[in-house]
Amino acid sequence: MEHQSLAHMFLSQARRYGNRILYRFARNGHWETYTWQEALRRVEEIALGLAALGVKKGDRVAIFSANRVEWSLIDWANICIGALTVPIYYSSTPSQVCHILEHAECAVLLVDSFERLGKLAPGDSPLRQLKQIIVIDPAGGSVSPGLEHPRVFALHDLQEQGRRYGEGQQGALDRLASSRRPEDDLTIIYTSGTSGEPKGVLTTHGHYLFVIDAVDAALSSSEEDVTLQFLPFAHSFGRLEHFMVVAKGYTCGFARSLETIAKDLLVIRPTLLFSVPRIYENAYGRIRSRLAAGSTLQRFLFRWAVSVGSRVSRRRRDRLPVPWVLRIAHALARALVFAKIQASLGGKLRLAISGGAPLAQEIGEFFHSLDILILEGYGLTETSTVSHVNRQERYKFGTVGPPLPGMECRIAPDGEILLRGPNVFKEYYRDAKGTREAIDPEGWFHTGDIGEIDGEGFLRITDRKKDLIVTSGGKKVAPQMIENLLKMDPWVNQAMVMGDRQSHLIALITLNQEQVRQWGEREGLEFHSPEEIASHPRVLALVKEKIRQKNKELAAFEAVRSFRILPQNLTVEREELTPTLKLRRQVVMERYKELVEEMVRRPRFDL
Repeated sequence: MEHQSLAHMFLSQARRYGNRILYRFARNGHWETYTWQEALRRVEEIALGLAALGVKKGDRVAIFSANRVEWSLIDWANICIGALTVPIYYSSTPSQVCHILEHAECAVLLVDSFERLGKLAPGDSPLRQLKQIIVIDPAGGSVSPGLEHPRVFALHDLQEQGRRYGEGQQGALDRLASSRRPEDDLTIIYTSGTSGEPKGVLTTHGHYLFVIDAVDAALSSSEEDVTLQFLPFAHSFGRLEHFMVVAKGYTCGFARSLETIAKDLLVIRPTLLFSVPRIYENAYGRIRSRLAAGSTLQRFLFRWAVSVGSRVSRRRRDRLPVPWVLRIAHALARALVFAKIQASLGGKLRLAISGGAPLAQEIGEFFHSLDILILEGYGLTETSTVSHVNRQERYKFGTVGPPLPGMECRIAPDGEILLRGPNVFKEYYRDAKGTREAIDPEGWFHTGDIGEIDGEGFLRITDRKKDLIVTSGGKKVAPQMIENLLKMDPWVNQAMVMGDRQSHLIALITLNQEQVRQWGEREGLEFHSPEEIASHPRVLALVKEKIRQKNKELAAFEAVRSFRILPQNLTVEREELTPTLKLRRQVVMERYKELVEEMVRRPRFDL
């Protein structure tokens, strides 16, 4: 372990790289940069500004904001003075925000705008208990009644306080940072919670120092690498990427939003991509859609190139030499097809990482046939983000790879994945009972996930323990596997499979509206609303046929026998998805209770 804390790591790296570019970000329509030296100056101002407010080691400082460069700076400032960052998803509801602020007993709240702050009621008890509220970008807004000055002020005012404080306290930041130790508490990350209240996962500097070293040993990267940060910092995966940027000296570009990722890739041109499967699924769908709309020659050329790429991929996976004839064909496929797809990703991508949810094996294999290697990993907030990852020289699609060096993994008799290692969290904050239930006396963390380990030590995740469906015939079914299979079709955007204690499986489906409308235009059909699409006889017939084809890849008891199309996507805003886009199954089933009951009680199957 090279550094004694993340604070020491940040200061050391910032002074090492000086005038090199650390962050690239868009502001007022223009791309700007911060060098390491500029970032250090701003971190020092924020850190000493917080110290001037009386924030001290162990105090909780919440950040309620979308991703932006200031988020990173504030986090490093907290880390340097020993305050615990409590990230809050920018999409959280007011009740969720207040729960976290109250449960974590936060002293200070930083929020990105008055607009977001205005969604919170000034009279809420957790807000009244805050010592200070700081608005990162106060432009175009005003303080809500009940939150008047001096309780609310702008980040630039905090930085000015920090500058004045630093003038009278030379070397204050170094003194504060130098006292940080591996065993010191670092952050409280609240799990998004597919059911029940979220838990606050408390981790230390030592937990993440171990993970950073282990990931560095597993993946080949360097200070020459560039990343595009779009994973939310409130998610442990996004936070790990943020830490790795500093640990390895990457240049980090900030996506302007999730909607602009495709354009931002062309500007930032990342060499590394950290992402959840949804981004790869969307890219897969776009490629398939363009292929379907292409000419006969374009479709033939693409299929030929993918066939060549698949043969090369299989030989590489099996560590076999690639014959010279196949190498020539592969070079031609790269020039004619793969280079165009690479260009749409910025043109420099050499490695992609997937985590946060299962990645369909078909997608991993497809992208590898296009000369893009996606390494899937696994972990939880409670394991300081990661416990397993595939390696560039050793990978298997459909698995999350072997464990990180120093990490132990075993499968319990009921199939649950158990993990033990230096990255297992300290405790659930203010929840001793929950901590005892999660970590047994031997130190094994019970993940709640179901999986299997093959003869070479590769872990395969099959489902969440609590999500397993047991049919009336006693068969156990993993719904995520079926849902991922259904989502492989370009028409299907989301899928949720149900059927616990029932004789057959049922599914709620949402569609890729753009894909369906394009099909409708080709067929001479005009759709006026999502509701019309969801109920149109020809759409229903085509979706039925698509599900029938997918059922052929499943065992009889896994087949979906009844379905309904929802006119709108499941969303975070309606609390049907977690902020990390996992299904809140109980919420969805309750919201669409009548549809679910109708499918269950049908005397005969739809399919």
